[in-house]
Amino acid sequence: MGNFINTEICLKCKNCFEICPCHIFGINTNNEIYFIPEREHICVKCGQCMAICSSSAVKIESLSYEKDFTEMPENIVDFDKFNNFISTRRSIRNFKNKEISKDVINKILSSIHYAPYGSSPEKMNITVVNNRKIIESSLPLIADFLDNIVKWVDSPFMSFMIKRKKGIETFNTIKNHLYPISKAGNYKLKFGDRITRNAPAIIIIHADKGAEEHTHNALIYATYIMLSAHSLGLGATVIGLVPAAINKVKEVREIYKIPEENEAVISVIIGYPKYKFKRIIKRNLQKIDWIE
Repeated sequence: MGNFINTEICLKCKNCFEICPCHIFGINTNNEIYFIPEREHICVKCGQCMAICSSSAVKIESLSYEKDFTEMPENIVDFDKFNNFISTRRSIRNFKNKEISKDVINKILSSIHYAPYGSSPEKMNITVVNNRKIIESSLPLIADFLDNIVKWVDSPFMSFMIKRKKGIETFNTIKNHLYPISKAGNYKLKFGDRITRNAPAIIIIHADKGAEEHTHNALIYATYIMLSAHSLGLGATVIGLVPAAINKVKEVREIYKIPEENEAVISVIIGYPKYKFKRIIKRNLQKIDWIE
């Protein structure tokens, strides 16, 4: 059975008609809601119509009320509590020598079930590496990769190719951020692990290189992971070095078992914080324009 509306229990409230982002519903002369056949193929299966239907009359193919939906909780965090929560989150780069249980990581990942997405969330992949020894085995390879980045930026030809292939944003990020830090020797392993920061676990978000909106989806998922980890007393921070190495160094890709056809977009290191911050850091908004 494909998309379906049970007209026997439909209350004709038209909420599904109003809320559908793709406008795949119509209203007939009997005031009944129906799926417009020539528009059904553009359904993004967001589930909004099923979520808002008070009588559970709407059925979208591949979604079920029993498997994909739960009742809406009554308690919603007010702004002050929410603001206090996000203001206390810090990027954690110092961790206790303490393992993270699989149950805790699964709780963190469960938050992604509620994350918004650009398109095709079913094409996203998440790899959890909850093994410090495996992470450590990749560090020499990543350190060598970072040394190569210094050589590439120092080369006018390679700089031109990076800018051409990766775009000005990525090039400027490498040149103005990663390059000076790496050239100063910050990532040399003789100073310890300044790449994954001795984190006991790392979560890598990746997808097929051509998957729709996978870059945006990965950034959203990483945000949810960091906030979820914070709620459980863990620390987390985004690490761009590992995905970059995965995409360029075959041996690193193999260590983390990322499929050849996939692009690693972002990674998040997680662990129990070694230190406790004493105060909140407030970032100034550089530019806000109002058009009224």
